[in-house]
Amino acid sequence: MKKIYFLFVLIIGLSLNAQVPSTCSISPLLNKAGIWPDSLTNFMSGTVGVPYFQNITIKVSKDTSAGPLAFCFTRFELSNPGTATNYNLPPGLSMNAGPSLTVASGVIRIPAQAASCAWIGGTPTTAGTYTLQLRVQAFGTPKFGACATPPNYNNGTAISTQTLTYYIIQINPAVPAGIKELVNSKTLNLSASPNPAAHKTTLKFNVNDVTTARLKVYNLLGEAILDLPIETKIGENSYDLNLDGLSNGMYLYSLQYKNYSETKRLIVGTGK
Repeated sequence: MKKIYFLFVLIIGLSLNAQVPSTCSISPLLNKAGIWPDSLTNFMSGTVGVPYFQNITIKVSKDTSAGPLAFCFTRFELSNPGTATNYNLPPGLSMNAGPSLTVASGVIRIPAQAASCAWIGGTPTTAGTYTLQLRVQAFGTPKFGACATPPNYNNGTAISTQTLTYYIIQINPAVPAGIKELVNSKTLNLSASPNPAAHKTTLKFNVNDVTTARLKVYNLLGEAILDLPIETKIGENSYDLNLDGLSNGMYLYSLQYKNYSETKRLIVGTGK
């Protein structure tokens, strides 16, 4: 049987800000099997005493092949391995199942042939670098021919078990008393002009201190095609983004500032 690969599709919340969500969400950009973020993008960092939220979007593929025989997935199960406590999450955080998932004896059951979500949330209490441990089991049934749609989620035997140990959550120390880490409460006021644009667009946004933000541009498959650092200043910031290397089409541009991000659409191909 071929090795099962977990493909990961980037999910960036289109309006992640200071208001922490109460549950996860499924991105409309997810169009193939996977879980995201991947090991390169990793999970967001946090700060002691500041509410934390990390959205995870999941889609289980239909089958995997072993010659003429197909193994039809029925579900994946996400659980805490015996070598870890609470997935080795930072103290104060927990793993939570999304509204479409079921939990049995602490195991999150993820149905096949469907998009689902989970999330990590809470308020971290201890600074440090935490390497998570996530045990993932794939369940399925062998079959010649097409897989059932939808599958029977209660059927199947374990055909693959992996422990993922490449996710890291960095928790920073609490901000000392008397020092405020200022972030706009609702928005970074991120904009691009012109939009649509042909060769260059100017991004504008507002922040309240001097730091390094990151600008990322994604295609509609969720692949990051640009990842640029931006040194910010207090107040309105302006950054000229060169588009000459991009094909015509629609993209998402996302500005990550500390533990906040704002993402919007950008159309390349027409404009000034």
